[in-house]
Amino acid sequence: MKNVVAGLAVILALVAAAATHTFGQKLKAEEIVAKHLDSIGTAEARAAIKNRMAVGTVTVTFVSQKNQKAEGRVVMVSTDAKNFFGMQLNSSDYAGEKFTFDGKKSFVGFANNGIRSVLGNFILSNDWIVEESLLGGTLAHSWALMASGKGKLSGGGTKKIDGKEVYAVGYSRKGGSDIDVTLYFDKETFRHVRTEYKRTSSAVIGTNPNQSSGFSETRYKLAEDFGNFKSVNGLTLPHSYKVHYLASGQRGTSEVEWNFDLSEFAVNQNLDESTFVGEAR
Repeated sequence: MKNVVAGLAVILALVAAAATHTFGQKLKAEEIVAKHLDSIGTAEARAAIKNRMAVGTVTVTFVSQKNQKAEGRVVMVSTDAKNFFGMQLNSSDYAGEKFTFDGKKSFVGFANNGIRSVLGNFILSNDWIVEESLLGGTLAHSWALMASGKGKLSGGGTKKIDGKEVYAVGYSRKGGSDIDVTLYFDKETFRHVRTEYKRTSSAVIGTNPNQSSGFSETRYKLAEDFGNFKSVNGLTLPHSYKVHYLASGQRGTSEVEWNFDLSEFAVNQNLDESTFVGEAR
């Protein structure tokens, strides 16, 4: 009897070990992305969409300026490798934003009177995130992960964001970049829930050692968060979208947050090609 019990114990231990190996093994970045694409919709549903438009409202909060706010409308349009991201705001100091990519050239518009916002300057310095359609995540038909070969993937480990476990996948531009990009996917649904962009600018070198010691590096972080996923024409897309910008360094801290509520979606529209063309920089 003792031998039978011992034998059963060994068998159960082996089964448990096999289960742990099967269900607890680390997924590769490419496997996570494949499951993520299926979370958007079936291959047939994704292929049926040729272009996409999302419209909604936006509230901008200037956190580092005692929470001053501006409100307005947002429009996002995309097809193939082309995309348009525009905001129109009710502020005399911040009229809006315009980011476009026509398939060859990107454009970053002025926020007001020939001056770009902190978001505009960040994107201008890293315009490839618009050209490769990272900005906006799955809200864009041209979403970077929808087309293979755009960037290099790495990682696949897990971490927690707001108490929820997510997969973290690194994304790097072919040819290199001075910005670190990490994509986060819900561990249960594989939906894309966050993108983080991090960049560090070296301290300015002074005219003498004493002066140089007074300067510090500047750290930039841009985060996009996606939520309130709903079905749209066979695709599961986020209806809430948040962009958070934070820069800290020698000149202090600058922090701004954009909250988008997307309420209208349209697909397979007759789009004017001029939509994706911006003026000269």
